[in-house]
This record gives sequence, structure tokens and C-alpha cells, in this order.
Amino acid sequence: MQIKWLEDFKELAKTRSFSRAAENRNVTHPAFGRRIKALEEWVGTALVERSEHPVTLTAAGRLFLDAAANAVDGLNDARLLLREAQLPVALKIGTGRTLARTFVPGWYETLARQRGVFPLSVTTGGTQEGVLALADGTVDLLIAYASPQADALLDPRKYDHCLLGSETLVPVSAPDKRGRPRFTLPGSAAAPLPWLAFARGLTLRQMLDSHLAAADRKAHLQPVFQADFYEAVEEMALRGFGMAWLPYRLARPHLNAGELRPAGDDAWHIHVNIRMMRVRSNQSALLDEVWQRAVDNANANARADLA
Repeated sequence: MQIKWLEDFKELAKTRSFSRAAENRNVTHPAFGRRIKALEEWVGTALVERSEHPVTLTAAGRLFLDAAANAVDGLNDARLLLREAQLPVALKIGTGRTLARTFVPGWYETLARQRGVFPLSVTTGGTQEGVLALADGTVDLLIAYASPQADALLDPRKYDHCLLGSETLVPVSAPDKRGRPRFTLPGSAAAPLPWLAFARGLTLRQMLDSHLAAADRKAHLQPVFQADFYEAVEEMALRGFGMAWLPYRLARPHLNAGELRPAGDDAWHIHVNIRMMRVRSNQSALLDEVWQRAVDNANANARADLA
């Protein structure tokens, strides 16, 4: 028995036509018929009612179809797993969804130019998920926004830290018909601004709340929308439903295109550090090289900023 016979049988059951199934399987009609006949001989009973149009399966054929589908799917899954097992070991990184889109690609591009392309596996999630993944070895590196939450979870005696750069949260709003921001900080008690907010569990929301609580000027905000991923807030801002604080790397293309406008001056900007972390006991040649190059790059960037 050959696997292709099972795949032929699945196609015949789907199309209910010998000619169409043969065409989809890229074989001639006679050859396809011989393969179905050979499968029936191997099973020991008829699987197809050939006298009916469109073709139908016999009771045995309907029963065998499930077994054939499970066998093919199981073999394909096993083949995929075995192929993946032969791939080079990838560096596993945990990060947030926004950093995976706005920061990690550029970070990787710089390293790839310096030492050549290397296999990378990226997993996204919240800060707490990332810290737990780092602790149990599910990821080799964690790239995340610096936060008191992460600091409380990471024992400095067990983890190395490196400041990679920073992100700026900027207040934005869709423009009005004259091209001016539709909503502008600080708003007023009588007319609070509709606020498109991050979910409270996100690191940037926690940093934003702390900043607003300590700010000299009070922002008058009325939450009208909340989401646990930044792209949803971004889309609602673009559609003009309110103002939002967005990571500048995320908002920059829209600001440049005039699709969003600054909704406040620099005093309303919030700066958040981006850190890289690793478990000291996790040792590998690739991890060590990437870590050291990333640290050297971050130090060089810091010196350039001070120059």
C-alpha cells in the first residue's frame, strides 16, 4: 500500500468524480482508476460505487475514509516534526507584540549584518509571561519595556540586564477637516477627551498611569475604548474615535503621512526604556555571541547619544 493511494482516495471522496480527482492529483484518468482499484484490493473490499454519478462511497469506503484521513494527517505531522528537529537550533526570544513589530526586526538586522544571519524564534506575550518563559528556559532572551513589575519578578543575582534603547509614548489624534488634531490635551473637566486606552495589564499602560498621576498638568480623559494590544488602539485612533498614547515607532508612519496629528506637546511624551534580559546559567555559544554584540551595540549607541 502506498500513501499516495490514500491521498487519491481522499481526493475522490471530496470531488466525487474520477476525472476531476485525477486532474487534481496530476495523473491520467486511467492511472488514477488503477490506483483506486489497487487500494481496494489492498483493503479487501470495494470502497467506491462506480455505477453511481456522482461517485459515492460504499459503507466500507465511508468507514475507511476516516482511517485514511487520520493516517495521512498523522504521517504528515510526523514528517514535519522530524524535519523541524533537523533545523539549526534557533535563538529563542520572548517579547511584546509591539516590540516584535517595531523594535526586534531592526535589532536583528543590525546583528545579522555584523555576524551573519542566524535562526531566530520569537514568542510574544505580556511582561509576566515573558519573565516566566525566561525563568523556565522556554526563551533565551527577553526583550521588554522596563517596568517595576519586571524588576520585582527578576532576581538580579540570577539575571543579566542590558539597556537596548528607549521608546516614547506620544499622544496622537486623527486630524479634523483643517488638518489640526481633532482632540488636544489636556481637555477640560467640562469636556474630557475621549481616550483610547491600553488594557491595565500592559506595561505601557502602567507606565502611562504613573506618569499622568505625577504630571504637573491634569489630563481630563474619558475612557471610551480599551484593548490589550496596541494595534487595536492605533486603528481606533486612525478612525477618529478619540486620542491615544502610542509608541512613536508605531505612530511615526501615520504622523508622517498626516493620518495622525500630535495631540499634545513634548510635556505629554513618556519615555520608556527597552531592556534585554537573560538567565546567567543559560550558556550557549550563539546566545553568548548575540548577547555580547547586542551589549556592545547598545553601549556604542549610548555613547553616540551623549556626543
